[in-house]
Amino acid sequence: MKKLLLVFLTILLISCSFDNKTGIWKDATDIPVDNQITKTITENENNRRYEDIFLQNKTFSEEKKPTFETNFVISNPIKISNWNEQYGTPSNNISNFFYNGKKNLLSKSSKLSKSDSYKKIVFYKNNLISHDHKGTIFMYSLDLNKKILKYNFYKKNFKDLRKEISFVVNKNFLYVTDNLGYLYALNLDSNSIIWAKNYGIPFRSNLKFVNNQLFVANQDNVIYSINAKTGDKNWQFATSLTFLKSDFENNFALDTKRNNLFFLNTSGELYSINYLTQKINWVLNFKNPSVTADTELFLGHPLVIRSDNLIISTEKAIANYNSLTGIKNWNFTADPIYKPIINSNYVYVILKNNLLICLDIIKGEILWSKNIFTSIENQKVEEKFQLVADFKIVNNEINIFSNNGYLLSFNPANGDLISENKISKKGISSEVIFLNNKMLFIDNLSKLFKFN
Repeated sequence: MKKLLLVFLTILLISCSFDNKTGIWKDATDIPVDNQITKTITENENNRRYEDIFLQNKTFSEEKKPTFETNFVISNPIKISNWNEQYGTPSNNISNFFYNGKKNLLSKSSKLSKSDSYKKIVFYKNNLISHDHKGTIFMYSLDLNKKILKYNFYKKNFKDLRKEISFVVNKNFLYVTDNLGYLYALNLDSNSIIWAKNYGIPFRSNLKFVNNQLFVANQDNVIYSINAKTGDKNWQFATSLTFLKSDFENNFALDTKRNNLFFLNTSGELYSINYLTQKINWVLNFKNPSVTADTELFLGHPLVIRSDNLIISTEKAIANYNSLTGIKNWNFTADPIYKPIINSNYVYVILKNNLLICLDIIKGEILWSKNIFTSIENQKVEEKFQLVADFKIVNNEINIFSNNGYLLSFNPANGDLISENKISKKGISSEVIFLNNKMLFIDNLSKLFKFN
C-alpha cells in the first residue's frame, strides 16, 4: 500500500512540475485570446500576435503647415470637480479642461514635506492628497489653506527606505501601494487603517478602481484584482516579465462602458481583459519576435482611450488600435516624450526633437507640426525650458509645462504660439491639475501653488 501511495505521489509531482497548460507555471505569452483566465489554457503558437511598431523609417522631424480640408473643431472644455486617480479619469484622457481663471497666483502653501521628488496627487472633498519619499501621506485643505491630515503607515525598521507610492481615492477611502509590496486602505475621515496586506513583491503600476475592485500590478508584471472592502485577492494573472527595469511603469486604462481593462506591461505586451467575466479579449506583443533574449528595454507612455480609439506610444512610435478588436488602425514613426492627448478627431503629441504635432485620429496623417520654440522671441526660454512636466489642453489652448516652471500655450488648430510665461520660480514637480476653477501644482520645494 505504501509503495502504491509513493508511486501515486511521484506521478502527481511530475505532472505538476511540467504543467504547461494551465498557465500557472508560465507567463502569458502563449495564452489564446478567447479563453478565460481561470480556465485551462492551451498552448497555440498561432495565438501570438506580434505588432511591428518598430519600423525602420526615419523618425518624423519636419515642420508642416496645417492641411485641414474642413473647419477645425475640437471638443468643448470640461469642468472637473474630482481628481480621484493618476491621470484623472479611467481612460487616462481629458480632452479639454475648463478653467475660468487668468493664471494669477492666488496663494502658495508652506512646505508640505521635506521631499523634493515627483509627487502624485489626488483630491477628496476639495482636499489635496499627496505623499513624501518616507511614505507619509498628507492631506491639505484648499478651503483652510493648511494640512489637516498626516499619516505614516511604516514602522521604524522601514523608516530609512525610500518609498515609491501610488494611490487612488474612492469616497472616503485612500488605497495605497508601494515598492515594498504593501497594499493598504486608509479611512480619510477617521485617519485609520481599514486593512493592510503585503504581497511580497514591489508594486509597479497606477491603480484603477471600479465595481469595488482595485486593479494593481507588481514589478513582475502580475495583475491583481483586489476586493476593495477586505484587501483580499479576487484573482491574479501573470503576464510576461522582464528582467531589465526602466522608468516605465506598468500602466492600466479602463473602458467602463464595456467593462474592459487594458494593461500595458514593461515587457511590451498589451492586454485587453473583461474584468467582469475575467475573459481575455485580445493580446498584442510589441517586442520584436526575432529578439529571443531579454536584452531590450521597452519604454512606453500611459495608454490613452477615447471611444474605440486606443493610443499606444513608445519611444519609437505612436499607434492607434481599435479597443474592441485589437486591430491596428495606423502606426506613425516618432519619438514622443509624453502621454498623448486625444481631442475630438485629433491626437496631439510632443516629440523628443521639440516638435508639437497634430495627427488625424482616423488616418494617422500629420495635419500640422511645429517646433515649440520657433516663435519664441526670448531664446533663453529654450535654453532654460528643460523637461516637460505636463501637457494638457485648457480652454481650447495647448499648454506645455516645464519642470523648471515655464508655461507655453499654443493654438490647437495650427500650433502657433499664443503666450509664454514663467509661473513658478522653483519649478513644477507634480501633475498640473485644473479643478473647481483653479490651477494647482506642487513645486520643487514641496509647496502647493494655487491659481485662479
